[in-house]
Parts: sequence; structure tokens; C-alpha cells
Amino acid sequence: MKLLRASVLFLICAVLAGFAYAGPLEKRVMSNPVTVLELFTSQGCSSCPPANKFVREMTETDGSVDGVLTLSYSVDYWDYLGWKDTFGKPEFSARQHTYGKNFGGKVYTPQMVINGLVHSSQFSDKKVRAQKLEGTPQITIEADGDALKIQISATPISKKSLSIMAVRYRPGIESIPVKRGENRGRTINLANVVQACEEIGRIKTEVSFSKNLPALTDGEALVIMVQDGRGGPILGAVNYIP
Repeated sequence: MKLLRASVLFLICAVLAGFAYAGPLEKRVMSNPVTVLELFTSQGCSSCPPANKFVREMTETDGSVDGVLTLSYSVDYWDYLGWKDTFGKPEFSARQHTYGKNFGGKVYTPQMVINGLVHSSQFSDKKVRAQKLEGTPQITIEADGDALKIQISATPISKKSLSIMAVRYRPGIESIPVKRGENRGRTINLANVVQACEEIGRIKTEVSFSKNLPALTDGEALVIMVQDGRGGPILGAVNYIP
């Protein structure tokens, strides 16, 4: 009996030790993409499937490693064509229009934006990978109870105020059968579908930044991007997948 009790006690201690060690492991799910590829698309856009496929294939190649991070934003301004995009939100269209202001007013679908610098309806794999982030300033994301703690170092890299963007997305592929509109009868396959995006702060480069965000829901991941002004070049990004 004493031996049994000792064995049970050992197992309990081992389990508790595992939980106690789980905290620091949170940092291991962070990665620093060298390229951020943002796709603005619509389930109701008949021109979008080729771009969706390109982004999907790039996602399957790089996934969530330190390489190319892809994000698919569904815009809502094509909903009047007969199919309401199941992922479309006004804030995604607003983000695209913010980029458009810096691109001479050019907004269209599909539109791919690399590192906030260049845009096109189509890119080659080589062109995407040729664009590299500088990786500054330093960004960290840590689980803190029921919140995520975001910290950004002070780095004198720009004369503009920096825009801090938080983007929640679902890693992987989402398949949506479209029943009306231009893509009626087709299944649209999207990679890393964005669920929400918001600017969580604006700071001067010489000032550090710290903010707590609500915890992620099941299946969600988080990207923090630092941009040189609203809709400006992306200076650095961190991808957090629990």
C-alpha cells in the first residue's frame, strides 16, 4: 500500500511539474516571418481563385515557420453581387483602403500586398521571397493568464509615428461552397483566414510599447505588425500560434 501511495504521489508531482513548466514554453510558439503577404479577396469575386490558390500553396510550403506569413482578408464591398462573403468585414475593406491611399488610390481584388511595400494581383514565388523585413523593432508576445502581453522595444528607425496592428486569424485552409453570385457552384479555398484586425496603438519610435490583449479563442493565432505609419511599410512582425 505504501508503495502504491508513493507511486501515485510521484505521478501527481510529475504532472504538476509539467504544468509548472508549461509557462515558459509559450515563447516557443512565436516566430518571426521574414515576409508578410496580405491577400485582399472576396468569395464573390470570380477573378480571385487563382490568387487564393497562389497564397494557399505558399502557405502550405511555409506554414507558420520563419518564412513567408500569409494572411487572407475577405472584403465586404462585393457582397451586393449576390453572395455575402462569410468572412467579410468592414475593417478588412478599411485596411485595404488604407493601403490604397499609399498606393495612389489603387484598390482591387485580388490584391496582394507584400510587407506593406508593393502590391499586385499576381506575384511569382521568387518575387514574394525577395522581399525581406528588417526585423526591427523587437516584438514579443507572452501568455499572461487570460491575456496576451504585447511588448515592443523602443527603436529609432523612423521619423513617423509607428502603427501597431493586431491581426487574429485561423491557421490552415478554410473551404466555402458558394451558392450564389459570380462563383456560384464553386468551392473557395482560403489560407490563414483573418478573423479580426485592429490598430492597438500608435507610438513614437523612441518610446517602448506594452499592452494586454484578450486571450485567443480556440483555433486562433495572432500576428503583431509594426508599420511605418498607417498603411506604411511593415518594419517587423511576430506570429504567435498557441
